[in-house]
Amino acid sequence: MTIETVLDWQERGVNARILGIPITEHPLTTQDNQPPHSGELLEIWQLKYDAWLFGWWIEDSMRQFDTGINRLLMRSAG
Repeated sequence: MTIETVLDWQERGVNARILGIPITEHPLTTQDNQPPHSGELLEIWQLKYDAWLFGWWIEDSMRQFDTGINRLLMRSAG
């Protein structure tokens, strides 16, 4: 698996969080997308799974950070 694939799955996780898709709706958790049904090696599947989660969590963290900063700025301006 290439680094581009990992980055692609991270971006998918980021986009899912932006669209409001809950973490529980990870696309690789459906039965058809899990080994052995997908035909993919478990190690490759796990890397993609973790990359999606990482992207989702990074975006979620940024949103919490942004919310905190915006609240702080609004309090100090008001």
